[in-house]
Amino acid sequence: MTKALKLPVIDLSSSDRISTANSIRQACMDYGFFYVVNHGVEEKLLQNVFDESSKFFSLPLEEKMKVARFFPLHAEKLGSSTTSKGDLKETVSISPLQPAESFPNQWPSKELLPSWKLVMEKYYEKVLSVGKKLSYLIALSLNLDEDHFDKIGALDRPLCFLRLLHYPGEMGVSDEIVYGASPHSDYGMITLLATDGVPGLQVCRDKLKQPQIWEDVIYVNGAFIVNLGDMMERWTNCLFRSTLHRVMPTGKERYSMAFFLEPNRDCIVECLESCWSELSPPRFPPIRSGDYLRERINAAYSS
Repeated sequence: MTKALKLPVIDLSSSDRISTANSIRQACMDYGFFYVVNHGVEEKLLQNVFDESSKFFSLPLEEKMKVARFFPLHAEKLGSSTTSKGDLKETVSISPLQPAESFPNQWPSKELLPSWKLVMEKYYEKVLSVGKKLSYLIALSLNLDEDHFDKIGALDRPLCFLRLLHYPGEMGVSDEIVYGASPHSDYGMITLLATDGVPGLQVCRDKLKQPQIWEDVIYVNGAFIVNLGDMMERWTNCLFRSTLHRVMPTGKERYSMAFFLEPNRDCIVECLESCWSELSPPRFPPIRSGDYLRERINAAYSS
């Protein structure tokens, strides 16, 4: 049995930005995960996205396969250390809306899903706004100017993806461990996750310890679950955590929506000035954001 993890709750409506930034700093050092409440994304919009997601994943497989960024069951294996044939989930992604020419979206048929494009674009823009607010607070938490990530070109044209995920309730019969999402850390900067309340998400706070200890992330109504990716861990010289996590099937159908806030592909990710010293020099060489993400994504789909 895994135990439930009590993650910090960050209130984005607080007027005390310094206190909020300090709370984020502690959460990022201790967990790499936290909840965000009062974020400004309406509950009705969240429900609309879940409804559209359910409609899409209920379509026949041949219809879903017509959408370029749809991946069926077992197409992806996030955890490179597992021997499973692939994760028990299906996904579809919404690419950056601007500039559209770089990552043109292929929307489902209007005849089948007439509201899909409008709902997804509205949600994308809303969560992008929340992600940018978080980036300002994270900069403050690192003793930087709050617009630091803007100044270094990370967020002028961020590379953000909205990913809808469906975990089927039926697990089938297997001699090996079945994962909804095999153990992994996210690749990029910040992830904002909304779930339908069905459990399954677990985190391992110490990814180097054996045996690994997994803890359940409980559902908080209306909250985003926020976690940091490996790129933020590099930026902060491992001051902030990119935490190992997974989704375990529970026998219940599960839906979630992950928004990945990633830097401009040409942004150079190098140790932040407030995160190194002579006694703690930079651990990682500078790297172009787009190159790093491409390497990680390609590895997940070629496993």
